[in-house]
Amino acid sequence: ASKIMKLVDLLRNSKKCVILTGAGISTSAGVSDFRGPNGVWTAEKKGVTPPASKSFDVANPTLTHMALVGLVQNSHVDL
Repeated sequence: ASKIMKLVDLLRNSKKCVILTGAGISTSAGVSDFRGPNGVWTAEKKGVTPPASKSFDVANPTLTHMALVGLVQNSHVDL
């Protein structure tokens, strides 16, 4: 079976599911990360101007964001 089908099977047969994410799911939406090599805190520590970032109110959700919402809406993940 494909990796995605293995994941589907695990989700369907689990009692609980924990999803850990990081800034990486938002960087493709134009939101800067903080601790990465080009992150805001990294830049500040180096004494350089942090990279420009979209604010959360104008950034569009990524496919990963939408997939997580779908898991919550379908009761596979609780908040």
